Amino acid sequence: IVNLASAAAYLPSKALAAYATSKAAVRMLSDCLRAELASSGVGVSAICPGLVNTNITRTSTFSATTADEQAAKQDRAAKLYARRNFPPEKVATEIVRAVRRNKALVPVTVEAKGAHLLSRLAPGLLRLAARLNVT
Repeated sequence: IVNLASAAAYLPSKALAAYATSKAAVRMLSDCLRAELASSGVGVSAICPGLVNTNITRTSTFSATTADEQAAKQDRAAKLYARRNFPPEKVATEIVRAVRRNKALVPVTVEAKGAHLLSRLAPGLLRLAARLNVT
């Protein structure tokens, strides 16, 4: 079983509260299913891509914003993701690798890997960054 979570699963954010919360839930569901299905030989992987050049930014909903602010944030995010230019095909490659190796959690991009490491080493720092609207 492959569940698509997000680096937002371990990155608190005022601007993306609903998205981050739902992705954290996907991650925990994956961990619970992994434990439940382990004895039957079924693997479960949670994939946390990071900044991938897809259309997700055009439909993202940012918390506590006006319609104009919403559009501006979507535009900025789309430009950032386009500049990052990490293709979905590379995520697909990581998904196949995760299934073959039965990996529980797979941060894909360098920023997803760095954020995951930071979430484990300094979670308070990430909470502070969220309060200051850095993430």
